[in-house]
Amino acid sequence: MKIRAQPFLGAYEDNNVVAGLQAKFAGRAQIGKGMWAQPDNMEGLYKQKIGHPKAGANTAWVPSPVGATVHALHYHQVPVAEVQKKLKLQPRAELLQKILSPPIMLNKNQLSAAEIEQELDENCQSILGYVVRWVDQGIGCSKVPDLGDVQLMEDRATLRISSQLCANWLSHGIISQEQFEAALRKMALIVDKQNAQDRAYRPLAPNYNGPAFEAARRLVLDGTRAANGLTEQVLRKFRKQVKAAASPV
Repeated sequence: MKIRAQPFLGAYEDNNVVAGLQAKFAGRAQIGKGMWAQPDNMEGLYKQKIGHPKAGANTAWVPSPVGATVHALHYHQVPVAEVQKKLKLQPRAELLQKILSPPIMLNKNQLSAAEIEQELDENCQSILGYVVRWVDQGIGCSKVPDLGDVQLMEDRATLRISSQLCANWLSHGIISQEQFEAALRKMALIVDKQNAQDRAYRPLAPNYNGPAFEAARRLVLDGTRAANGLTEQVLRKFRKQVKAAASPV
């Protein structure tokens, strides 16, 4: 079962709202919900993000002024204050029990070879797609196409998720370093193709030894030793290399 369908995640989201309301946030502070990561998909935003005010949130992250305008319509459709009054009375014991019962995969054989390959490819492509812009061009947040060429808003938080998934899979023996290296090279070809029209882009293949590619490797291979899995140290190190090489002597 997908991790996002597990009970703990929904309980975590619900508890955030209830805890805020019981702490008397209503009318005094914002209770927010997460981002919409597809800046070009306003129809999807309109259809799905109405779930946030329905869950008691009175603010949310949106990707653009257009997205903010679309999402503002939801607050005319949902009486958030009334929703919050009902949620405030909800007991939190059951929610906390679900939060403290995270899903645990007891055996790596629960995942098929095809599932492992797909997840590994998706995360390697995401890592490379973000890192090539951060390291080579100094772009910290932008639309990055995913493996299906859907433009997604990526930042260091999403990079951290992808790199830590791969690092943990390596640590627990779900994948080998050879599998990771092979997936990274395979995805480098796709990232090169996706960025072929960018004149400032520096291809990853066929050498696979530039600063951006090595940064992607280190984010995963050193990921279990990074404080809180944070990415800044690796990104800064290789960005400095690129800037130093471009500076006149």
